[in-house]
Amino acid sequence: MARKIVLGSPLTPVALAKKLKTALGGRDREVKAGVTGQGTDRDMMLFYLRPNVRNAFPRALTATIEPDGDGSRIAGKIGAPPSAAVFLGCWFGVLTLFLALAVRWMIESGTAFGDGWRLIAVPLAMMAFGGWLYRRSVATAKEDEAAILAFLDDTISACPV
Repeated sequence: MARKIVLGSPLTPVALAKKLKTALGGRDREVKAGVTGQGTDRDMMLFYLRPNVRNAFPRALTATIEPDGDGSRIAGKIGAPPSAAVFLGCWFGVLTLFLALAVRWMIESGTAFGDGWRLIAVPLAMMAFGGWLYRRSVATAKEDEAAILAFLDDTISACPV
């Protein structure tokens, strides 16, 4: 779900880390909204915080920082965490298995559809809910990723290489 990204910055890794710390604040910061996260001179993790919004699949940038000539090279992934794909695979996999077993049981036992429709309706409804949850969480994905990249461009002059 996440895509690879490589950025270049004219700042050294140490100067980059200092600018990020200044822009993001320390551990005692009060984050209200916008790009937040943490970083050192070797790695960073940034995400876009939306207050009062719970997102099961938040978009984030997880990257390593390496010296590159007079500047820095930032290489990592931006997008949903790997746990999102694992969760969706398990969710739909278990529900598909349950649905298949319910249909098989109905066929083997000769149960009429009118009597066993609940066995099919429940997993289908749960699948619809899972699809709705995923769709709702990706509705702002492009905006969040763009905001993270704009933050890096403004703060440390990072641009795609």
